[in-house]
Amino acid sequence: MRALTVLCDHVGDVGGAERYWETVLPAVAARGVRVRLLGREVSSGAGFGVEARAIPWGGEDGTPSPEAAGEVAAELAAAPADAVITASVFDTAVLDAVRSAAPQWLVRIHDHRTFCPTGDRVFPQFPAPCSARMGSACRGATLVRGCVHGPRPDSFKKIAARERLRRRIARADRVLVSSAHMRATCAHNGIDDARLAITPPPLPDAAYAASPAARPQRRTLLFASRLTPRKGLRSLIAALAQMDPHERPLLVVAGEGEREENDARADAERTGVAVDWRGKLGAAQLRDAIDEAWAVAVPSLWPEPFGLVGIEAQARGRPAIAYRVGGIGDWIDGAGIAVPRADERALADAIRRVLDDATWSALAASARARAERYRLDAHVEKLMQLCDAA
Repeated sequence: MRALTVLCDHVGDVGGAERYWETVLPAVAARGVRVRLLGREVSSGAGFGVEARAIPWGGEDGTPSPEAAGEVAAELAAAPADAVITASVFDTAVLDAVRSAAPQWLVRIHDHRTFCPTGDRVFPQFPAPCSARMGSACRGATLVRGCVHGPRPDSFKKIAARERLRRRIARADRVLVSSAHMRATCAHNGIDDARLAITPPPLPDAAYAASPAARPQRRTLLFASRLTPRKGLRSLIAALAQMDPHERPLLVVAGEGEREENDARADAERTGVAVDWRGKLGAAQLRDAIDEAWAVAVPSLWPEPFGLVGIEAQARGRPAIAYRVGGIGDWIDGAGIAVPRADERALADAIRRVLDDATWSALAASARARAERYRLDAHVEKLMQLCDAA
């Protein structure tokens, strides 16, 4: 592959999808590939180390833009690419332009929005995961469970728009996902299984500890995530509250989200769970926080597409404790302990087990070894092979 063009929703510091491109694209360019990046939004000074241009196509809840599609087609004609990857592009006019111009078109699906108009595959009024195929089940769920915007015309319009998006993605040469769970979700929604490929997110070399830090003297459990209800911080605090005060680890929370933080602070104060609130951490600060912890908690209540913080912990030689949801099963076995979703008693028991010296030592060693599966060079090699073979 000599030239690659990537279309993504946002170019800048936002979340896991942006961190993926920030990690991968410079490594692709370092192999002599000419990389161009088109974004619906491009933050000032951003570009993930490659040439970037903003084209304001329709966003997640927007309408298709023929003008933006024309600009994309012109870009692809002016600078032909051997392959084009789109990620979090919801504008079907733009996708049609890509399909017409790209010799090889790959779609990377980072999250659930493609096949869930609500966005997280969790019912809003009944907090349980949804496993239905997108379409008629979504229309029923707007009436019964308040999905999307509830029983309003906007909900049905959004579902119809997602169905049109699904039909476009089904025409891609390859669809790349992070986990077996996401592969099954795509197949359940009509994407040809032969076109699906699992490419877990890689870690930059700086994420790896050459020699994991010694286990800290103080027992500490790290929670690192955006603070939203689906990430399960309050469930984690409830689990810690079931442990005797003398056996509880200190909980370190790294993340932002004012409303969830306020609710979680109230829970911790009421139950006597000790919490060190750190706020959002940069990459180096997060690695330091992992090194200072005995283990990392991933108590997600939604079906995580992957769960990046789990392998970040592995790269530092730290085990994880998690609810077994979504893609977490792809990486946790042998490198941590997973329990059924929302089972706070089982989560408390898992924390106790990880705090046991022998259990911790075995899991920590296994975690560091398993982290080698997520090296950046191997990921880039596979990505380039998929682009060539699509």
